[in-house]
Formats: sequence, structure tokens, C-alpha cells
Amino acid sequence: MRFAGDCEECRRLSAEYEAATMEWFRVQGQLRVAEYSRDEESSNRIMAELSLIASRRHALRDEAEKHEIEKHPRAAAACRNC
Repeated sequence: MRFAGDCEECRRLSAEYEAATMEWFRVQGQLRVAEYSRDEESSNRIMAELSLIASRRHALRDEAEKHEIEKHPRAAAACRNC
């Protein structure tokens, strides 16, 4: 994913994706603690939360790719060779 710094929608998508990624890492840490403590109930709840966060990150990636193709076609074409 590439984000144009002068595009408001790119900045929004980038910020949301970054926030979701940071949340994923935070919750992943909670999962490690729950697993270490052998707390199955918490582990299951946290795994469900991680799944929701992963889905949100995936949707944001899709939205960013669609935006890039529609609004920044030159950048999208150049990135295909990345």
C-alpha cells in the first residue's frame, strides 16, 4: 500500500490502518499473557477480538487499494512492479 501524503483520504486510511495494526499488537500481547496463564476463556475471547481486528485491517487494505486505483492510478500501476 502506498499513501499519497497530500491526499486527505490517503491520510485517513493510513491513520486508521496504523491504529488497527497497533491495536492488533496490543491485543496479541494480551493473548500471550492469557496463554501463559493457561486462561482458556480469556484466550478464546482475545482470539475472537484478534479476528475482528484482522478483518478490519483487511477491509482497510482493500479500501486503500481501491482508493489508490481510482484516485491515484499512476501510483497503483507503478506499485504493481514492487
